[in-house]
Amino acid sequence: MVEKRNAPRNEAEVGIAQIHQPRQSPQTVEDFVVIALEKGGLKGVVQILRDYHGYKEVKSAVMELTTRDPVDRFTHAQRHALEIYAKQHGLTPANLMVEIVGRQVGREERVDAKGAERYKLRKAREFLENDEDAYTGARALASRWEDNRPKDRDPTDYMKEVYRKLPPR
Repeated sequence: MVEKRNAPRNEAEVGIAQIHQPRQSPQTVEDFVVIALEKGGLKGVVQILRDYHGYKEVKSAVMELTTRDPVDRFTHAQRHALEIYAKQHGLTPANLMVEIVGRQVGREERVDAKGAERYKLRKAREFLENDEDAYTGARALASRWEDNRPKDRDPTDYMKEVYRKLPPR
């Protein structure tokens, strides 16, 4: 005989995690892709795409992508934090970036290193105009750098040391 169970009466019977996690259905294509990646992994998603569309179409779609990987919001936040920090100390942000990153790319010297860094900083600033959380993170990171800098330490030398220790993106 199957025993009939009653519905849970309180939080302890249901579990607090189930009560406080809202059940929302995916709203965008990105939400569906994230769920698919979490459940099946990248290889599984690519296999499904290949099975559904065929190898040639998947390969063609991948080849149409730009060769550069997109810059994530954390990199934008780090760059903007560096800009905030530089302005706090009366430094030019692009010059500070060139001092940290250097003028070399591989074995060759960049033609317009300052221009390239100005472009990256401007793109970061534009991105953060639309992402309030990342902007808040950038301000907090710049504030942390300022608070942790020893008072007798040159801001540029300190930033060279700290920025290079950030995890690569």
